[in-house]
Amino acid sequence: MRLLLVPTILAAAIFTATAANDSEDPTIQNFPSLVNWFTSNGGLIDPRITLGYEPSSSNNNVRIRGMIATERIEPETVLIHTPASLMINDSKGGQFVNQCDVIQRIVEELELGKDSLWDVYFSFDGSSSGGENREDQPGSRAIKELQGLPPTGETHRHINWYTNACNNSQQLSSIQFKALMMFITRAADRGIVPLYDLMNHHNGRINTRLAVDEEGGLSVIATTSIEPNEPIYNTYARGGGESTVDVFNNYGFVEDYPQLWRWSDVDMVRLAEDDPNHAFGRYAGPYNEDDNNWGVDRHGRGLEPNSHHYEILVVSPTLGALHPTTVLVHILGNGRRSIDEWKVEIDHHHATVRQSHVNAMHDSALTILSELPTTIKEDENTILPNERRLFEKVKKMGRVDQSKA
Repeated sequence: MRLLLVPTILAAAIFTATAANDSEDPTIQNFPSLVNWFTSNGGLIDPRITLGYEPSSSNNNVRIRGMIATERIEPETVLIHTPASLMINDSKGGQFVNQCDVIQRIVEELELGKDSLWDVYFSFDGSSSGGENREDQPGSRAIKELQGLPPTGETHRHINWYTNACNNSQQLSSIQFKALMMFITRAADRGIVPLYDLMNHHNGRINTRLAVDEEGGLSVIATTSIEPNEPIYNTYARGGGESTVDVFNNYGFVEDYPQLWRWSDVDMVRLAEDDPNHAFGRYAGPYNEDDNNWGVDRHGRGLEPNSHHYEILVVSPTLGALHPTTVLVHILGNGRRSIDEWKVEIDHHHATVRQSHVNAMHDSALTILSELPTTIKEDENTILPNERRLFEKVKKMGRVDQSKA
């Protein structure tokens, strides 16, 4: 079972920046002050962990900010321990909090200003800043570009939810908006969990697990050796329960590989209504009523579909699995596979998938692409030149924070 939901819609924006070096980034500069506040109030963080830029990808100008190791860290090392006394949650303080109550507690603490225990934490990365000129606000450039594309109607889902579920359908005040933004960028199943929420997501390179103590505190524990300058990763979508579409809808970014793409059409909806077990028929091997088995893979494991939707597990630009099973995707957020290991697993998996279901997926994908208002080439010609101009403008200005860029 997943222990925690993870920091949400704006997490990618908070940790992405354009900068010449770490010393120019105010968030990185302020990290020692946050650590001092954290440890002074009972928290623990391994001294070999810092906040910095992850190793550069092909674009050296766009860098991802997150937790990294400064020295080698051995497996099973406790990297972070956040005591329950530093969490902001509801009155019950259990694993699954009342989200409206947590946001109200954030509002109350924000109203205290510098008298709040969490004042240093609140001000650390700016997610509690006002709603002016934000790219997730109605009327912003980003919303205008995204609105109307699948998934339709999702761009204001968090604000709409809070307004209706927590605020009696009343318009949000400025401080409520700040609290909501903090909640959707930082909150977990247990509420606000300082420092845990600074880890980035990666289902292919995850190197941590979570443990809860008897007092309700949360520990982040290394599952592998972590080398110097290696990022420390959490997962936002464990075991194939959430797709890449869900990650985008909930957290506001498209995750790195591996990606799990999921969709339905009218035919798939009808099949699910007519036969809840229809997806088991995707795989070769007759259904055996005696042992409730629809066939097994090469390891003797049951061929159970990960979902009844169309689904593609994309491991790299050239490697993917059609209609993956629960066994195939279980490793997402729970471990690692090399590309060679993935290839072996996927080759064996595809040997079990029926061609008729592959054809149905192909036809559905073509239909969806044909219904989009523009082609990929048209999008590239329209959007990319403007984005390049904006990037060059920001680069010349020497700006370092993504929210202002």
